Amino acid sequence: MARVIAHPAQPASYLLGRLGSVLPTHEQLMRSEVIWLGLVGYLILAKILSETLVPIGFRGSDQQELFDWSNVLLFGALGLIGIWCGRATGFPEAWAAHVSNKQRLLLPAAIGLALGAIETVIDTLTAGTKALAVVTGQPSFNIDFPGSLLAYSGGAIQVEVLYRLFSLPFLLWLISTVVLRGRGQRLALWVLGALAAGFEPVGQGVFLFLGGGGVLTPLMLASYLVTALPSNVLAVILFRRYGLLAPLALRWGEYLIWHILYGNFLYVAVFGS
Repeated sequence: MARVIAHPAQPASYLLGRLGSVLPTHEQLMRSEVIWLGLVGYLILAKILSETLVPIGFRGSDQQELFDWSNVLLFGALGLIGIWCGRATGFPEAWAAHVSNKQRLLLPAAIGLALGAIETVIDTLTAGTKALAVVTGQPSFNIDFPGSLLAYSGGAIQVEVLYRLFSLPFLLWLISTVVLRGRGQRLALWVLGALAAGFEPVGQGVFLFLGGGGVLTPLMLASYLVTALPSNVLAVILFRRYGLLAPLALRWGEYLIWHILYGNFLYVAVFGS
C-alpha cells in the first residue's frame, strides 16, 4: 500500500495566503482606505495652511518635524499598513456598518472632552504645565492660537498612528499571524495593548519627570498619569471595538479642551502670561 507523505506548507505559500486575506474588497476600500486618505488629505491641507495663512509656532523641533512633508507621507503610508494588518487581525473597518456613529464618534469624543476637563482642573491645582514650561525653556506648554487648531488636530492623527493605528495591528499581525501562524492572538493583543497604552505616559511623563531636575514633583507626575493612563487604555479598547476613528475622536475631544480652550485661553487667566 502506497504511503502518503505530508509535506509541511512552504513559508512563501503561507505568507501569500495571508496576504490575500488583507487585500480589500471594494466595500472595505470605501469603509477604511478612503476614510484614511481623507484624513491624510486633511494633514496635507494643514501643512499647506501652516506655510501660508496660519503659521504654527512650534514649541520644539520634534513637533515641527511631524509636519515635514516626508513625515506626512510616511504617516500616511503607515496608516494604510495599519489598516491592512488590522483587517487581517479582526479590527473593524474605519466606517464599519455594524458600528454606530454614537460608538464610533460621539462616545469617544465625550470621553475625550471629560478627560480634558479633568486634566484642566488638576493642572490648575498642581501647576504641572507651568513647571513643564520651565523644564523645557518655553514660555508655555502650548502652541499659540490659531496655529494650535492645525497643530493639534493634525498632530492627533500622527500621534495615534504612532501609538496605535499602525503599531498595534502591525505587531499583532506579525506576532500572531506570521510568527505563531494564527495562534495566541488574544494573549498577544493583551500584551501589545498594554504596551501601547503605556507608551505615551512613560515616554512623556516618566522621562520628563526623571530629566526635570526636581522641578517636576511626584505629585505632578501622578496628576499626569491619573488621566494619561486611562486615556490610552480607553483608546486601545475603542480602537479594537469600533475602529480607527474612535481613538482619534477621543484625542480630538481631549485636545479641544486641554490644548485649545485651556492652553490657549484659560491658562493665561489662571497663571498669567
